[in-house]
This record gives sequence, structure tokens and C-alpha cells, in this order.
Amino acid sequence: MKRLLLTGVAAVAFAVPAVAADLAPRPYKAPPPLVVAYNWTGFYLGANAGYGWGTGDTNYDPLPNPVAFIDLAPTTLGLKPKGALAGGQAGYNWQSGAFVGGLEADIQWSDIRADAIVTPIIANNLAPFGAGSYLATSEKIKWFGTVRGRAGFTATDTLLLYATGGLAYGEVEYAANTSFLPIGTIQYPTSFSKTKVGWTVGAGAEWAFAPNWSAKLEYLHYDLGNESTIANPIPANPPFQVAYDWKTSGDLVRVGINYRWGGPILAKY
Repeated sequence: MKRLLLTGVAAVAFAVPAVAADLAPRPYKAPPPLVVAYNWTGFYLGANAGYGWGTGDTNYDPLPNPVAFIDLAPTTLGLKPKGALAGGQAGYNWQSGAFVGGLEADIQWSDIRADAIVTPIIANNLAPFGAGSYLATSEKIKWFGTVRGRAGFTATDTLLLYATGGLAYGEVEYAANTSFLPIGTIQYPTSFSKTKVGWTVGAGAEWAFAPNWSAKLEYLHYDLGNESTIANPIPANPPFQVAYDWKTSGDLVRVGINYRWGGPILAKY
């Protein structure tokens, strides 16, 4: 009996330290670090400035036909408008993971313009009509705007790369003349403005340099289509007329800055 009692005491003595070891506090393990990510979701408003260049090639077509209108051969004048622009934009972004989509509208003052003149006029027999005769053309985009979708991805939390495209519109001034002076007595002048509607596509990059501020660099190609008119002679000389047709398209590069009101900062572990 005494031996049995001693055996039990020994067993208890060995068990107590083992249980105590199991109950000892474990070493503290820190949680993974909190990473704060920029969130592009939200409304934004901003300003932009840039430079544009384009094509305003002008076709001259003698009417009623080149054979009857012997003093003017069908001709195209190369017109290359270019100039500065500045304006503002507003839009909304929505972010899901690395994808960012949105809608943006902008409007700009523009000084994209050009004029061209060639002298003398070349007749249908390829001979010059006479010294002083000329063909002249001009085109100026006074203002333009776009309404575009944007879709892209975040290369980093604060760098957005995107493609964009949609509607383009603007007011364009056109002018042209076919002048047979001083040898002849006839001119075919025209001058007018037109609000044009077309399309635009492009791409850009936007960098968030502060919690609510971002800067962007953007390229757009725009096409406002062609514009045509028919000019009657001064003084009247029926049935002769000159048909003019301008192309209005081009490219622009601009920089901008945006202030965003928007979604919460994203936290990631």
C-alpha cells in the first residue's frame, strides 16, 4: 500500500510541470502590416491645356463640270491646322480591383487654325490661268468638346493607364475663294461657321500625387467629318459655280489636373 501511494505521488509530480507548460502564455505574433491603397472611385473636376494639329484639306470642284468650266481644274489644297487649346473637364470613376471605368466630359477653347493659298489657278489644260489668280482656303476650330468613356487598370495604386473614346463636337469656321482677278473679273468666295459632330479615341495616364489630386497626360485623335458648300460667282456668271469640301480631323496632346471627391481609402493586409 505504501509503495502504491509513493508511485501515485510521483506520477502527479511529473504531470504538474507538463500541464503548467501547456498553460504558459504563447509568444505574441503581430498581425500583418496594414497597407493603404489609393481608391480612384468618385467624382472629379479639373482643367487642361495642350496643343493640337490636324488636316483641313480642301477640294475645289468646278461646276457644272470640269469640261464646261475650262479655266479651273479639280484641285486639292493641303491645309494643316495647328494651335493651342485650354479648357476643363468633369467626370466620374468607378474602381473594382485593378479595373477603373468611368465617364468624362470636357470643353475647350481652341486656336487650331490654318490658311493656304496657291497662285496662279491651273486650268483644265494644265496651263496657268494668269498671274495674280489664286485659290485660297482657311479653317479654324474655335472651340470643341468631348463626351467619352474611359476604361483602364492601375499599374500601381496611384498610376492609372486608360483607353478612351466617344463623341466629339465643336464650332469650325470655314472660308475659301477662287479668284480669277486681276485678269478675269470673277470670284467665288464663301465664309461660314458650323457646329460639327464626330468621334474621338485616345489613351492616357493619370498619376495620383496626393489623396484628392491627380495629374494626367492624354492623347486624342478626333474626326469631325467633312463640310461642303457651293459658291456662286461674283458677279453672276451662270451656270458656273465652285464646290468646296473641307476635311476636319486631327490629333491633340494635353496635360491636366483633377481634384476628386470620392470613395473611401482602401485598406489591404
